[in-house]
This record gives sequence, structure tokens and C-alpha cells, in this order.
Amino acid sequence: MLLLIAGAAVLILLPAAAKEKQGMPDLSQIEQTCLPTSTANLIIWFGQHGYPKLIASGATEDERYLHTVHLIMADTDARFDWGTNQSKITIGIEKYIRDAGYQCDVEYRGLDWIKAVNEYNAARGEKLDPEDKAPLPFSQDWLKDNDDPNKGFILLLRYCRYDENLNTYSNAWDGGHAVTLVNAEPDMILIHDPAHEEDEPGRKILTPQELTSGSWHEQQFNAPVSGLLLLSGSLLEAPPDAGVMLTGAVCITMHPVNDNIASTSNAVAGPGANFGGKSGTPSSTPAPATPTSPTTSWALWLFDLLFKK
Repeated sequence: MLLLIAGAAVLILLPAAAKEKQGMPDLSQIEQTCLPTSTANLIIWFGQHGYPKLIASGATEDERYLHTVHLIMADTDARFDWGTNQSKITIGIEKYIRDAGYQCDVEYRGLDWIKAVNEYNAARGEKLDPEDKAPLPFSQDWLKDNDDPNKGFILLLRYCRYDENLNTYSNAWDGGHAVTLVNAEPDMILIHDPAHEEDEPGRKILTPQELTSGSWHEQQFNAPVSGLLLLSGSLLEAPPDAGVMLTGAVCITMHPVNDNIASTSNAVAGPGANFGGKSGTPSSTPAPATPTSPTTSWALWLFDLLFKK
């Protein structure tokens, strides 16, 4: 940009715009599969940009994409009737990428659900796991890493109600939601939200508001929310009179194809940390429950369940 002042040309350097992940798939979820579907959007984008083995095989593009979602479901123990427990997210995503022959880092930052589950277990008189490590706190600046073509984000959301008297946030709905980050700027977040019909777009523009005080309250768990984001703008199917909070994010960093550095993942768990389904932790985690939606391909789902990588 050139600005003329008193006949002189003055060069003003404007900050570079954030780099959108153009061509990001916009898949729609089937029942409680927001996390694997959002992850598949990013995994397929990586597959189209230097990591082709991340995309599952199939006769058509639709089949390849659906196979990819099903295989991510299997590796993250996601279920059509339950959703995805947060403790399985980072480990499952890393497994999928490693099984495809690539190295990666998968990191979660946000609310410390490990502390939540420890406090929940302690209240019930159960023994704590000394190996559990707290995740790093979330910061909006972290999302700038999305400009790197080898990095991408899955945003984890919770529907919340705010108690002004106590300055606390709590669950407004039993279950969270996951969306794919396409572009991030200080005053705008562009996402692909899998909660849409196949003939509708899931592309949404959100306005972030950084929280500077307050806490999240759930059962015996209390945690500060400073640094997290309230999101407004395009509708995110929140319950009436409820807000939407970005409580954390998962960052996938793909290593160069010939890089043999060991990858790391940062797992996290907690009561109520389910995405796409009911809150709580099931006593066991079976294979994905059979789909009930008529739009789901039974043949493809059974094939992926029986013959996963």
C-alpha cells in the first residue's frame, strides 16, 4: 500500500493476512461423530497437500472420505450413540497418522480435564494416577500456527451457562462439540462445522471474545477460564439462552515425510469431556455402535470396522 503525503510516497507495511487452508473439506457428521468428522476434514486436507496415504482408499471421493471418517472413529474409539471421550482424541489421531506411515505431534491445550478427573476420583475415594500431566493453557495466539501448512487445529467447544453472581460457567448441554479451524485472525475465526446437512455448508465465521476472569464449574471440578474464548457470530446450534466456549484445541503437526523423529501426544481425560454425545465416561469403550441414520452407508461402515488398517 502506498500513501502520498505532501507529494512524497510513503510505504506502509500492513500485517500479512492469516493464511486460509483453502479447499478444506466440509464434511457433515452422522449422529455423534463431530470429533472424527472434524478431524477427517483436516486429515484429508493434509492428504491433499503432501501426505496422500492419510486418505483411505475407495472407488469414489465420497467413499474415500467416508472410509477416512470411519477409520478415525475406530482409532479414537468414537461411537455413533456416545460420541468421543476426550481421553482418546490425541492418542487416536496420532495412531491413525502413524499407521498411515507418517510422523506427527498431537497436542491438546485448554481446560485441565486431567485435574477434573483426578478431583472427581478423589471425591469418590479412588486412587489418582501420578503419571497424569496437566496440559499447557490455551492462548488465542497459538491459533496463528494454523498459517503453517504442516499444522492444523481441531477446536473443542462446550455449550455453557454463565452465573453472573459467581462468575462461573457450567454445562448447558451434556456433551461438547468439535469443529475444524480453517483460518484464524485476532477478530475472526473461520471454521467448518460438521453439524450440517449434506446439502448445506458448514462454513461459519465466528467472533472470539477472550475471557479474562471466571471459572468453569463441573461436579467437584473448578478451573480458571482466563485465556479461553467465548464465540459468537454464526449459529452453532447452542441450546436456548446458552453461550459457546472454546475450552481447548488439538493441534496436529505433520513431520516432513522423511523425518523419523519420534512423535508425541498429549492425552487428556475428564468427567463430562465427551464430544458429540452424552457426558461422562462409559465403563467400557466398545467399537463404534451401529449407525441408526438411514444416510449412513452400512456396507462401508461394516467394511471399515472389520478391515481397518
